[in-house]
Amino acid sequence: MPDYAEYKLNTRELVEAIAVSLVTIIFLALLCYNNIIFAILLVPYIPFYIREKKKKMKDKRNWTVNMQFRDFINCISSALESGYSIENAIKEGYLDMKLSYSEDELIMKEARIIMGKLENNRTVEEVFLDFGERSGIEDIKSFADIFATAKRTGGNLIQIIKSTADVIHTRVELKRELRTVIASKKYEADIMKLIPFGLLIYLRLFSSDMVAALYGNLFGIVFMTIVLLVYLLLCKISDHVVKIEL
Repeated sequence: MPDYAEYKLNTRELVEAIAVSLVTIIFLALLCYNNIIFAILLVPYIPFYIREKKKKMKDKRNWTVNMQFRDFINCISSALESGYSIENAIKEGYLDMKLSYSEDELIMKEARIIMGKLENNRTVEEVFLDFGERSGIEDIKSFADIFATAKRTGGNLIQIIKSTADVIHTRVELKRELRTVIASKKYEADIMKLIPFGLLIYLRLFSSDMVAALYGNLFGIVFMTIVLLVYLLLCKISDHVVKIEL
């Protein structure tokens, strides 16, 4: 079953992350210390970058699954309105989803897992609750809880699923709009992160006398190291400021 607790980089993503982090530390070693050997001091940046890459990819994956689940629930809701039982509605929803999604998409894998568990006499509420717990995605957990409550209390299942599907659709669209707005702020933050390096490059190219004292001596090494650590801290704070938990 898909593991949502942690994102595991595939070979291409891992090689790409290592390559980007290596180029970065070599660039910083030359720019800040004027000596590629000092890239050794910056090696701890590689696991840091890989960890941050995993976090970003996990957020992206969860967002994708959230949107796909919205479509899946809409398909199930349509099948229920056509008179199918909930078990058959899930199968019909899966068939409808095949028109838009490939077999290797996460939501398609989850749909097959759900159908397999139903064939093994697991209840619908159990499989949705399990999916919600494994994914950790709030919309899926909320749907599973509402669905389980409706089954226990004997409520109008068709109306409850339709209403919940509408709520999830509204939430996803709102999240999409917020992500669009925050994306521009993240872009601005990324530009701001590059400004210090741009200034340093400019000074080294056109006013080298002003920064000459920072290279080739212990004071310069210590000073540049402190500056880099402060810079990384500020970048972390900046990422936290522009991040919205959706």
